Amino acid sequence: MTRLLILFFALAISAAQCDTTVALDPELSNIDGNWTLYKIGVGYPPPNSPSVLTPTQTEILEINAKASTLIRKVNGVVTESTKIEIGNHPKSSSNPRLALVFLESKTYSFLSIDVSKEEISLYQKCPLEAELADGGTFYYKKQ
Repeated sequence: MTRLLILFFALAISAAQCDTTVALDPELSNIDGNWTLYKIGVGYPPPNSPSVLTPTQTEILEINAKASTLIRKVNGVVTESTKIEIGNHPKSSSNPRLALVFLESKTYSFLSIDVSKEEISLYQKCPLEAELADGGTFYYKKQ
């Protein structure tokens, strides 16, 4: 009985020392935090039209890299809540690009990260395995 107690105690100590830390995707950790939409680039504007627009509503992205989640709020109201991942898309392309994947809607947006400016840009959403050629680009600043 004593041996069984010692064995159980040793197993409990060993289990307590296990490292359960999950390594974060370095790209995902670069976009962790809250981001405010500050401009919209128009893909192919009509003649004599602006190529950059100022948002008319307040949009915030709350990205939690550890939980791999994104919450989009427009004027304080949640309009999207999804699990996310970062990868190269479209997979079928001969030239895939870095993209933020929205798992619930099965869509992605091309992603650019400028760590020095604390800025990210997301291209228009597109279904997985498709490629969008003329969408807008949404620019966010870190809060």
